[in-house]
Amino acid sequence: MILFLKLLPVLTGILCIIIGILPERHPNMKNPIFTEGEVIGSMTQKIFQKHSEAFSFAPVVQYHTEQGEQKATARTFTPEWQYHYRTGDKITVCYEKSQPQIFEIHNGSRYEFRKKLCFTAGFGILAAYVILWVQYH
Repeated sequence: MILFLKLLPVLTGILCIIIGILPERHPNMKNPIFTEGEVIGSMTQKIFQKHSEAFSFAPVVQYHTEQGEQKATARTFTPEWQYHYRTGDKITVCYEKSQPQIFEIHNGSRYEFRKKLCFTAGFGILAAYVILWVQYH
């Protein structure tokens, strides 16, 4: 039991590093394929919020697949004040191999943040453990 408690920081550090290595998941896709796309327009949808009318937008994206060129609209609509895509923007999309018209915009910032956080925590814990072990043994 004491050995386990002594090794707990090492195990925690290794676990953080393993979590940082894991690839990004796309739960809606069995065979995701990444490619570059271009925003060629947007679709508008009226929504009603707090008894007022507002608009939400979804980008229309053109991208190349194994089956040829695709033009499709994102399935997620964003409120006007959060929408930041402009015609001509280059973006990374992830589409389902068997249904190339279904895609998601790959916004890797959340994944990249998780990866950096896990690597920093993992290596930081291991470095602190080694420094303390050398100092007190």
